[in-house]
Amino acid sequence: MFKKLLLIPLLLAPALFAETTISPDALKYADYFQGKKTFQGRCSACHTLAEDSMDLTGPALWNMFERKAGAKPGFSFSDGMKAAGFQWTPEHLNQFLKNPKKYIPGNTMGIPEPVPGKLRLGLISFMMVETGAASWPRPENAMTEKADDKSLPPEERFPSFWNHMMSNTVRYRMNSGEEEIIFEAYFHPSGKVSTNTKARGFWYLTEKDFFCYALHKLDIQPSQFVECFPVAAMAIPRFSQELWQSKPVDGVVLYGGILPGRPE
Repeated sequence: MFKKLLLIPLLLAPALFAETTISPDALKYADYFQGKKTFQGRCSACHTLAEDSMDLTGPALWNMFERKAGAKPGFSFSDGMKAAGFQWTPEHLNQFLKNPKKYIPGNTMGIPEPVPGKLRLGLISFMMVETGAASWPRPENAMTEKADDKSLPPEERFPSFWNHMMSNTVRYRMNSGEEEIIFEAYFHPSGKVSTNTKARGFWYLTEKDFFCYALHKLDIQPSQFVECFPVAAMAIPRFSQELWQSKPVDGVVLYGGILPGRPE
């Protein structure tokens, strides 16, 4: 009996400690659509992929595998990213996504949480295809999207987004020169946004399924700001005081995060 019990963890060990395999064949046959979904949910709020696409909060990623980390012309990288000292490869990206803060200390990626191993292979494969680095073609049906009934209310079209944003607390920290404010916001099904201060606002969804909102009457300058994110980027339940950062205007940095629940 003892020998059988001892054998069980030995048999399970390879599965428990297996690393994500980044080989050419694994990348070629990875799930493109799973990778696309992961990118939309975790990366698309800050990065674009297509040729000639613009930088957002993070740099555009076209041809990223042909340049060194922190070296895209025209983008202001953190000192940590500029000091990385390597050219991007699938394996470097795999290790970075596994633990961004540990692999490149001092980087300021807006959503620095690790990507689970089961999602990284498809994500990297998708990014290679869409940034011109893959030696294999894009799937023939890559541009075919499932029909979306836009007549349905948002709580039915985007249940994960709805449950996440309508029942939890969004925490903000805004730095403007030597001033700083911290406040909480609560998004309501009516389209209104309330806060734990005098600030108020509204939110809406665009035709292209972006989640946009505006807040005003802030006790700081600027006293108002507007942000937009893909709905998919706000649909994955994740909690931290600071999940993303943006720059509403020059010299101002806004940090946003989501806390579970909200006051009664």
